[in-house]
Amino acid sequence: MKLLYYTQYDILRPRTNQIGDMRICEGFAENGVDVELIVPYVYRKDNVKKEEVFDMYGVKTKFKITYLNTNFKDIVAGAKHFAIINMLNSRHFMKALAAGRNSDECVMVMSRNSSLLIPHLLIRKLYPKRARKFTIIHWAHEIKMIGRFTWVYRNADAIIGTNSTITEHLEKYLDLDPARMEVSLNPITEHQLKTRVSKAVARKHIGYTGKKPLVVYTGKLFKTQREAHFILDAAARLPQYQFLLTGGKPDVVAYYEKWCRERKVENVTLTGYIVDYTEVIYYQTAADALISYYTKDDHFVEYNFPNKVCEYMLAGNPIITPEYPATRDVLNEQNAIFVNPEDLESLISGIQKAIENKEEGERIGKKGLEDVKEITFKKRALVMKNFMQRIGNC
Repeated sequence: MKLLYYTQYDILRPRTNQIGDMRICEGFAENGVDVELIVPYVYRKDNVKKEEVFDMYGVKTKFKITYLNTNFKDIVAGAKHFAIINMLNSRHFMKALAAGRNSDECVMVMSRNSSLLIPHLLIRKLYPKRARKFTIIHWAHEIKMIGRFTWVYRNADAIIGTNSTITEHLEKYLDLDPARMEVSLNPITEHQLKTRVSKAVARKHIGYTGKKPLVVYTGKLFKTQREAHFILDAAARLPQYQFLLTGGKPDVVAYYEKWCRERKVENVTLTGYIVDYTEVIYYQTAADALISYYTKDDHFVEYNFPNKVCEYMLAGNPIITPEYPATRDVLNEQNAIFVNPEDLESLISGIQKAIENKEEGERIGKKGLEDVKEITFKKRALVMKNFMQRIGNC
């Protein structure tokens, strides 16, 4: 079995989506699948070196990476960039069709971006005999019930959603056959599970020597992010705790540092963007409480299953988060502290519960760690592999 995984994300600049793409490819490779990741190359001075890319993502089981020759210089976005990527992807796909003409090998074509699958689906309609062994699968992180999106949902051979809310809604609103859908979750890696460190080691690693309980957020950070403002408002009200937020470009960090100075909030540490993603787990493990408080202004909360959720569980510390449907596959009242969405008072109460009721907080954190041990990309990719082989008649 071969997997062609197409992405629009530039993996030489690690971000949340790139991490997910690298990890799912490793999960399949760990299960004996011949994986090829096809990515656009973006010309930047601060790119990770190609020979260092696997180490940067903490990937131990390597796979083939094909870099598309583009003229991109910055963020990949907009119709022009997508048109170029689709043209290059189509050329790559046609070569794969030609190479597999006389082969009985099952080939899975997969992407998290539904728009990237449109050319593949159209090409397959033009060359049905040549493409008979090619199964096209959408890895859905969210869904939109409009236009080209629903066309892809209906015409793809299978949909793998990151959570069951996605697959349930596709069945409910588009009458898709549940037999052609599966759930991946957003797992951790086997390597992450095997290389856990203690809280003491993590605190020493990040240089935290303070006496205050440590409340940590890891992830994206941008100026208009309501989640960040909720967390900082909570910090202003809870000076007895130390708050630490990772992420953010220099101008974003400067913006929030100014915000804190103007309000005399002195218990906030901003690390800025952490290039080496393998470092993030130290911040998560060093915490006394972990926050994931995304809002409807920043995400499709109905479908959004943040990468950080399972990573937070791996840290073994209590998680404070709103009770959104997409995370219900893994989070419950036993392994997380649910608070009301977009409600500062509720967020503050949740943080206090995690820290002040130490015994309860530790119990919740330990339960999360116990639960996440079964949610690795290697294990979930095996489930997906078996599903894909059945769908593709392999």
